[in-house]
Amino acid sequence: MTTPSSPGGPVFAAPHAAPPVGAMLTPPPVRRRGRPLGTWALLLSIVATVLAPAVGGFAAFRVARGSGPAFFEMPAGSFDWRVLSPVRDLVLLGEVAFWSGTVIGIVALALGITAVVKRAATGAGIAAIVIAVLGPIVFGGLAVLALGAGLAAAGTGGIPV
Repeated sequence: MTTPSSPGGPVFAAPHAAPPVGAMLTPPPVRRRGRPLGTWALLLSIVATVLAPAVGGFAAFRVARGSGPAFFEMPAGSFDWRVLSPVRDLVLLGEVAFWSGTVIGIVALALGITAVVKRAATGAGIAAIVIAVLGPIVFGGLAVLALGAGLAAAGTGGIPV
C-alpha cells in the first residue's frame, strides 16, 4: 500500500529500514561451478581414439601372425573362416576393442556437442569432437598396419602366389 503525499509529489512505498551495521552491501561472489562435461567428453574421446585402437592393433597383429601361413596357403579370391580358429580369442579381443571404442567414441561425441552447446568447457568439447571423429580413422589405419606387420612376421618360407 502506498500513502499519498503532497499533490503532484512522489508516492513512496512502505518505509525502508536501513541494513544493520556490518552487513555486506554487495552480492556474494559467484562461485564458479565446475564444468566437467567437456572434460569428460575429452577423456572419453582420448580413450576411444588411443586405447581402443591400441588393443585392436595388438589383437590384429597377433591374429595375422598366428594364422598367417594359412592365409598364404588359401587360393586367391576365396577365404575360409576356419583359418581363424586357432586365434579366435584374439579375434574376440579385437571385436570387443572395436565395439567398445565405437560406443565410447559416440558417447564422447555426444558429450562434446552438448558441452559446446551449453558453453560448458567449450575448448575441451571442441577438442573432444575432433578427437572422437578421428577415432575410427586411427582404428582402421592401425588395424591395417598391424595386420600387414603380423603377416610379414608370420613368415611363409616362400613368395605367396
